[in-house]
Amino acid sequence: MTTPLNILFVWHHHQPYYKTDGTFLMPWVRMHSIKDYWDMVRILDDYPGIKETFNFAPSLLEQIGDYLSGKATDEAYLLSMKDPASFSEEEKISALKTFFMANPERMIRRYPRYAELFSKRGAVRNDVDLYAAKGRLTTEDFRDLQVWWNLVWVGEYSKYDEPFRFFLDKQRGFTEEEKKKLLAAHLDIMARIIPHHVKAIKRKQIEVSVSPFYHPILPLLCDTEIATAANPAAVLPSSGFKRPEDAERQIESALDFGKKIFGHRPEGMWPSEGSVSDAALRLIARSGISWVATDEAILQKSLLSSGKPSSKDFLEKYFPYNYSGGTKPVKMFFRDHALSDKIGFVYSHWSPDDAAHDFVSSLLGIREAIIHSYGEIGLSSAVVPVILDGENAWEFYQSDGKDFLRTLYYVLENEGRLKTVLPSEIDTKKENSIRHVEPGSWINGNFNIWIGQEEDNKAWDLLSGARKAYDKHSGKLSAKARALAFKEISICEGSDWCWWYGDEHKSAQASEFDNLFRDHVKQVYEIMGIEPPAILEIPIKRRVEQLSYKQPLGMITPGMGKATGTGEWKDAGYVEQEQQTGAMQQTGMQIKRLWFGNDESYIYLMVQTTRPLSSEKVIIDFFTPARMTLEVGSDLAIKVEGAKGEESFSLSYVRGEALKVRLSIGEIRSVEATLAVSMFDSESHVDSLPRQGVAKFTLLQ
Repeated sequence: MTTPLNILFVWHHHQPYYKTDGTFLMPWVRMHSIKDYWDMVRILDDYPGIKETFNFAPSLLEQIGDYLSGKATDEAYLLSMKDPASFSEEEKISALKTFFMANPERMIRRYPRYAELFSKRGAVRNDVDLYAAKGRLTTEDFRDLQVWWNLVWVGEYSKYDEPFRFFLDKQRGFTEEEKKKLLAAHLDIMARIIPHHVKAIKRKQIEVSVSPFYHPILPLLCDTEIATAANPAAVLPSSGFKRPEDAERQIESALDFGKKIFGHRPEGMWPSEGSVSDAALRLIARSGISWVATDEAILQKSLLSSGKPSSKDFLEKYFPYNYSGGTKPVKMFFRDHALSDKIGFVYSHWSPDDAAHDFVSSLLGIREAIIHSYGEIGLSSAVVPVILDGENAWEFYQSDGKDFLRTLYYVLENEGRLKTVLPSEIDTKKENSIRHVEPGSWINGNFNIWIGQEEDNKAWDLLSGARKAYDKHSGKLSAKARALAFKEISICEGSDWCWWYGDEHKSAQASEFDNLFRDHVKQVYEIMGIEPPAILEIPIKRRVEQLSYKQPLGMITPGMGKATGTGEWKDAGYVEQEQQTGAMQQTGMQIKRLWFGNDESYIYLMVQTTRPLSSEKVIIDFFTPARMTLEVGSDLAIKVEGAKGEESFSLSYVRGEALKVRLSIGEIRSVEATLAVSMFDSESHVDSLPRQGVAKFTLLQ
């Protein structure tokens, strides 16, 4: 009889805690619920021979519950519900930002009408392009855009059923009532997620485990000093953080919540980001958890430190170990890093068949290697742990990854040499015992993502200050207020804030994460009736640019000669890029300052650059008081595009040390001018001012 190799799939489901002031700032709990958290368990109905483990961050489950109970919804949902006929200008900009947050190739261009809207919006280099694009979309376009974004996030196991099939067939011209029906159907999908997991648990096809409640890095909560054990060069925050009691509370509350949701206390845990240390594992053991999972790098480092270096082919990672450094043994699984990352980052570029067969071929190669080293009997206690996010990779796959998973599950069900298992079905070898683990996470075996950079350390210092204030003042609070304040501290201890601090990861929403973190720290103080420290008003995340503004003080009528002195412009307003400091110095041509002013008849502009203009072309985009584009090149006098009643505009310019423009706008009157300047050399973009957004100046009357 052929002995199969055991395969342990652990899909980690997690979203940051997005809620603030009763609203979810970002929509990703809802969008991943209707796509991934439902589809990933629903697909198993079609493959009863496949067993899997789903690990949930309880903070995600809590947010799903808030949606279903009507306690909160997200800002994108509210914007989706609004009739675009009443959109403000800023809501149009927000819609153009929000409703194209989807993979262009896999989720937008797949559908003709959505692709048409994407093309109509055009490329977006910065907010200037959004201001230009909003005038190209009609009210019907905006309504169709609302529908399509909320439609393409619906998963493969729902979108071809009603009511979603209706929208796919209709394509365009949706009504307000139809749109509301689509959004209501999102909640219908979300309501199925937990009951379907419970059904799969009862038929013993899945197990459910949890991460600590608000997804903290447990070893760092126990003591931030541990970061230097994982990386001796790590720079620690000035305020140390040592709160093992908080770590224990995050573990216990997660297990209690898991029992409330799924009907039984979970027996396993994927510690947030696979982060472990002896102190964290002792707390996990004390909680009664029977198994944990982390990365193979942790085992390799731990064996080496104990004087037992791993073998050349490192097959040791396929045999679970009992951690015996706590009050009771805890079984440890070690993630196959390469195989997990193939699903997470590589296979999305492959055909589904090629990806599935490559994965199975890799597993069969591991099986042969184990037999070669341990004999076939070694397969009985071996397991290949494949552990990764159960949501984030799929939007990069064909058909949201379902073609890949269907092929993979079909092959695994019919391949007698491989078998998917649950953690409870795997035993450890008696000799596989370890009393000490080297601290670290699944990322490079250390904690560098979450501590050590200036922004990370600022966040830890702010958290430490709030935690100390809680110790000092919480005894005076009611039990309810005390619980609310500590909940805010627990949220602030989550890993996601420092994921976006520092320079390791980039996100267009990084500033929103920064705002969320500081809002939650402020809440700790406000619940206790204490004025939050003023430093919490200062963003931690470094801005891409810092602008200096001056609004016009009085009317000006500067001459249009080539002189570039600013005496005639002393009452004008200006915007400029603040001087950047640090090791890197920007070079090449840049826009240094944009001057702005007006008199009763003209608007005056002066664009100062870091060196005299030569072949460069300057484009000035106006959005108010009229939509127009002024283009000034070395051999082009001046061009106006998009303005109504162009014959009423009188234009003149002087190009030399600086570019001066005088613009007569006839009868058009406004209290504000909105504009941006870009510079090109040939067709290459050189610089913009502002580099993000638009400049707004007061027009003096």
